[in-house]
Amino acid sequence: MKAGIHPTYVDTTVVCGCGNTFQTRSTKESGQITVEVCSQCHPFYTGKQKILDTGGRVARFEARYGKRAGKKADAS
Repeated sequence: MKAGIHPTYVDTTVVCGCGNTFQTRSTKESGQITVEVCSQCHPFYTGKQKILDTGGRVARFEARYGKRAGKKADAS
């Protein structure tokens, strides 16, 4: 490897929104990374359903633009 072109690799603390913290290594200079979800609170790992998006995208679209009427059947 070329000397002097790579960022420093430091010990880093990852802090989750649920309060969980763990140590890893990263090139982030501050030594701390904040995340919204981790393996302790993510529904995939915990097996519990947790609503992250209260209003769905489809419902929000329908509320904004309304439902389209279906195609009319031909009279012939």
